[in-house]
Amino acid sequence: MASSRPLQTAAAGLNSALSAITNEGDRLNQKNTISRTIEQLTSLLEDESLSVSDAEIESAAAAVAKTISPVLVGLDSRPRTNDNDDDDDTSQTPETYRHIVQRGTEFSKAAIRCLDLLAQRSISAVAAADQVLLTLTAFADESEPWIPSVEVSTQASNLLDRLLGDAPAKEQFMAESVLQRYLRPLFSKSKPEAITSSGRKAAFVDPFRGRGEGLPDDSAETKPWKFTDLRAIPAVAWVIREADELFITKHWPLFIPVLLTLVDDQSTGVRRQGLLVLKCFLEKYPSKTLHGTGLAQVFEDAIFPTLNFLPSLTPEDESVQLLGPAFEALLCLARKQASPTTGPTTKEPRPNSTLLDKVLREGVFSAYFHCKDHPRIVTVLCQQTISIANQLGIHTVKHLKDLIPMLSTILSNPFGPAAPATLLAAIKALQAVLQTCWPRIPTSPWQDEIINALSLCWLAACDQATRPGTILSELSATGAMLAAVLRTQGVELADVVAPLVQKEPLLAALFASSPSS
Repeated sequence: MASSRPLQTAAAGLNSALSAITNEGDRLNQKNTISRTIEQLTSLLEDESLSVSDAEIESAAAAVAKTISPVLVGLDSRPRTNDNDDDDDTSQTPETYRHIVQRGTEFSKAAIRCLDLLAQRSISAVAAADQVLLTLTAFADESEPWIPSVEVSTQASNLLDRLLGDAPAKEQFMAESVLQRYLRPLFSKSKPEAITSSGRKAAFVDPFRGRGEGLPDDSAETKPWKFTDLRAIPAVAWVIREADELFITKHWPLFIPVLLTLVDDQSTGVRRQGLLVLKCFLEKYPSKTLHGTGLAQVFEDAIFPTLNFLPSLTPEDESVQLLGPAFEALLCLARKQASPTTGPTTKEPRPNSTLLDKVLREGVFSAYFHCKDHPRIVTVLCQQTISIANQLGIHTVKHLKDLIPMLSTILSNPFGPAAPATLLAAIKALQAVLQTCWPRIPTSPWQDEIINALSLCWLAACDQATRPGTILSELSATGAMLAAVLRTQGVELADVVAPLVQKEPLLAALFASSPSS
């Protein structure tokens, strides 16, 4: 059989090239060396006559994984952004976030193929290296910027599943390797002061307990997971995706410091990822544990500040990125806090109206008051209004005095059709209000305000050179819903709008499709 010495030589070459990649002037040469060496390794492993030991396979796997691992080579104190990456004009400079993305996109397909061939030789040898498994978790989520394609992400996920094998082995890796040995020390200096070291709500808050004395709050020293080792967020997201409720119940204290740290971060990208991951965690977090630990208030206090990330202090693009995940996390938290109901006729728990009321008042209405001239943000607010109304149900009626004026203002805007997404979201939100608050609409002041808003919106849409068909059809459907609602109190919409239709015949089509009784 052929000797495995070339395998060792190639692995050593990868490590050497990666170490030398911090030399900016020689970076291209080192990248070419890495590419050639991975190809050489792949060719060697495809030779079935090559005899290799488990130790050699483990060493080679570690070297290959290191070439694509999103860990900065050298010390870098800049945040996870490529805004300031173009100033690398020195001959000896550490890697930047841009370089991590480049390494991943250029080498990941070949590297994962090489790791797969190594696993075919010995699964246990490749799986023995936690660093290899952690790197694969960073490539298991296709949304990460260093992943060139869905195909690469799928290959990484499949390889990770093969390496971890059965459920007990996977759970052991998730709990011990990822949560305990990797994430816990990585987040130890940036832990939020609202929780104790065991992950429970702190009785007394010490603003300096979360980080070392004299250390800056946003630096590589306090946040290595943000500035140097970027596998952390994908790793915790992967664990939560793979975990079931029983696993979360057993190990929830290990998640809390990580999640709250991410949600509290000032970087838009990190905070958004934290909110998305937190929502997934809450969906699997047992309601009983949430009630018993007092963490519901901690989560609420951590999420709510994001609803204030609004223009002009926050750029509109960043605000749009953050608002949706923040609202969705709060709504998930409200569902977890819903009170169980009793009796043979009840089907669903009573909603946590206190939290949902707060989300509407301090989230939707407050943001609309400050940002009504930002259509993209208004679109998000209307979309979230739909979810909140559906979750509140009949309890939404207490907010009609604010909801109807907000929605009617959006619908009555003569320039509304210029922002069709906003207009459509407002129409859908009005439909949700009609569905949940229908007993309070007939013969109320809201009845006439809704009719007026629908009429003005319809006429504005009809004035467009290219009539927006979806908007017109949704307006017509809303008119039909309103007719059905009024009919519950013996009121015929056709009779109410007859004077309007007589004055403006275009409105006949808006109110023509009311359902029969």
